[in-house]
Amino acid sequence: MGFSNRFSWSLSREGMFDECTRRYYYHYYLSWGGWKTNAPRVVREAFKLKRLVSLSLWRGQLVHYVTSKVLQSMKVKGRIPRKEDVIGYILERFQKQVDFSKARRYLTEPKRKGKKLNIDWLALLEHEYNRELDADRIERARQECIQGIEGLFKSPILSSIDETDPGGWFIEDLDHAEFSQSFQFQGVTVYVKTDLMFRGRDGTFNIVDWKTYRAMEPGDRNQPFSRDAQVQLGIYSYYAVQVLQESLDLIRLYEVNLLGGGKVIEYNANKESIEAFTGHIKTGISKLAATLRDGDTERNEPLPLRSFSKIDNGRCRFCNFYRICKDENYPDKLSE
Repeated sequence: MGFSNRFSWSLSREGMFDECTRRYYYHYYLSWGGWKTNAPRVVREAFKLKRLVSLSLWRGQLVHYVTSKVLQSMKVKGRIPRKEDVIGYILERFQKQVDFSKARRYLTEPKRKGKKLNIDWLALLEHEYNRELDADRIERARQECIQGIEGLFKSPILSSIDETDPGGWFIEDLDHAEFSQSFQFQGVTVYVKTDLMFRGRDGTFNIVDWKTYRAMEPGDRNQPFSRDAQVQLGIYSYYAVQVLQESLDLIRLYEVNLLGGGKVIEYNANKESIEAFTGHIKTGISKLAATLRDGDTERNEPLPLRSFSKIDNGRCRFCNFYRICKDENYPDKLSE
């Protein structure tokens, strides 16, 4: 089939569509092929902007990455590493990545080294747009990285994992930055992004979702989970049952808020979870396909730019594609 821009569905893809269809167009269609030196300048610009992350988003990504490295170390060495060593490691990565972005080395150095990511590659939105990034904001993000690791070590989930057979662990491979799971749903590829799956000593099939919310609302155990919690659980449940052939009544989902002291919320899968997912995804695929010529997901050719409405609110300034979309001085603006 070759390397081509294939239509797919994921919770994050639909979430971007719901937030702003214009941003969705820039991210999934305009940026395609922007890695090629002979691509139009606006396409190359969109590809660069697509890879920007905000300071707050990157902080969460870094905590996720180091958490996965802790689990990989446990799997290989058979023990939980020293917390102090892990904190030292995340602070080293933190500083090297900030320095990389500040020097704008993302403009000249590849994100990948062979088949693996350059672990210190970072392109902060604030640096690309010359936004103020003062010492207090950097220090707050640094402290939240430490807090995330402390939350991991405080969380009862870590010892629960450590008591199980590492042969039954499936850890997200962030070094390769690829979705490790996908399945077909009515002819469309659905991507599943699980942080960790492991077999419990009681035979349960456990799926862990690391979160980096700054705080939990007192007395509201479900507040940190997004509005898509039931759909997300349904995705995991569907994948575990239909693809991995797991028993529905043995599936457990754990949301672990690393910035909330490692507190755990447990959800049990059931038929309603899968029904919520299947109902949502059917609607979601139709919604995304409606922006394609003839609704053809095989061709995956978008309608003209004017079909993707432009929003105008306070969030626009923090969008990756502000330059292409809203900067009147940008020379390569697309015609409507």
